[in-house]
Amino acid sequence: MELPSTDVSGDPTRVINQIWRPIAEEQQQRQSKNLPLTHRVVRLPHLSRRSFRLLGPLQGLIVDG
Repeated sequence: MELPSTDVSGDPTRVINQIWRPIAEEQQQRQSKNLPLTHRVVRLPHLSRRSFRLLGPLQGLIVDG
């Protein structure tokens, strides 16, 4: 399923939270049930949970230089 560029333009937070995250979570559920995927975006549960550990050092690097 491809979306028109007008649907994914604008505030990136809105696009991620309202469009891509629900699609990714649905695809993760399909994958766990061994159903065929209907979209390319799939949530990576282990990566998502661990990525918060990098947030502090990355922000420090970017903000503090």
